Parts: sequence; C-alpha cells; structure tokens
Amino acid sequence: MPIKSILPLCLLPLLVACQQPIVPEGEYVQLTASTTQKPLRLKLADGRLAGFTGCNNAMGNYSLDKGELVVSQLASTMMACSPEIMQREQQFSQLLQQRPRVSVDGKILTLSKDDTVYQFSLQPDLSNASTRLIYVAPERKTCTGVGKMQCLQVRDSANDNWQLHYGEIEGFSPEPGIEYRVRIKELPVANPPADAPAKRWILDMIVEQKLVKTE
Repeated sequence: MPIKSILPLCLLPLLVACQQPIVPEGEYVQLTASTTQKPLRLKLADGRLAGFTGCNNAMGNYSLDKGELVVSQLASTMMACSPEIMQREQQFSQLLQQRPRVSVDGKILTLSKDDTVYQFSLQPDLSNASTRLIYVAPERKTCTGVGKMQCLQVRDSANDNWQLHYGEIEGFSPEPGIEYRVRIKELPVANPPADAPAKRWILDMIVEQKLVKTE
C-alpha cells in the first residue's frame, strides 16, 4: 500500500482522540438512586463552574482539553456536615481537579476518572418559565387520550372543581391518598400532540401535603 494511503489511517485515531465533546451549558443534577443524600449539582456557563458538592457550594473556572474537564481556581464555602457527607464531598471535589474525562449522550453528562464515574442530567432552561401554584388530588381518574390512561386531577384553588391534566409533572411522583399543593414551572410546548397538554409542567417545590381518605 502506498505510504500516502497509510498516513490518513494512522492519523484518524489521533483526530478522534482530539475531538472535544460538545457540552451544553446549563444546570446539571446528579443521577443517583440514593434517597438519603442530596444530589450533586453543577452549573456550567461562560467558562465558569458552580455547584453543590454535597455539603458546600463550589465555584471556579473550567475549560475542555482533549476530552477532559480542566477546573481551575476552585473555591468553596466552609460549612461542616457529617463525616460521611464530608468524605463524599472531598471525593467529588478531588475528581473535579483531576481532569476527569467528559462524555455527553443526549442530556446526560458523564465525568469519569479511573473507576470513578459521576453522571448528571441537564435540567430544562427555566429562564422563560412562568410560576404557578396548583393542587394535586389524592387520586387519579381514568381519562382517554390515544387510549385509556390515568390522569392527574389538578386545580388552582381549594374551592375549584378538579380538572383532568393529560400529562405529568416532571420530577414529581405523587403517592395515592395524599393531596398536594405544589409550585410548578410552566413552559409552552410547540406543536403538542392532540392528546397532550400545550404546557410543560416541571416541579419547583412541594409546598404542602396532607393525607386524605379516599373511597
């Protein structure tokens, strides 16, 4: 084979290795199965990194170099938490400063170093969202979209009648028998399907909840 044909093949792995991942700016929340620990959070924007590292809030500069996250001038607040939480925070803070590998798959950001892996989910941009307070009924009702389904019942005021909501509230998993009042972020949906709501609802916080007897 001619030498000129070999060179491009030899350079291909180097070109692939040097490609930078495209990391969307925004706020990321850790994907975790733990229910006893607050998820870690990262916000990446304009070369600045900020986030919740387990107990404290950290901030610094960041850049990407050969598929690695380079963090500099990392500073942190100085709150004290339990030894377990502080150990978790120290491990994550150390990883941020050790040029972890970066990969992006859709809205999932992965940071890895050796056998340590952290995964984060990109959160929706809520800068243009409106805020609403709604009540969520303690039980769902059968409704019909494309087919039979179980819809949430919601209302704006405690004196209003319940209305069917043909969708879900992202980040919210209501338990049967509990009535909730929640604060949500509302975003318009462009060209929604005929059986889907024209607004996207995202949980901001649970304001109150109470146990209700249902028949």
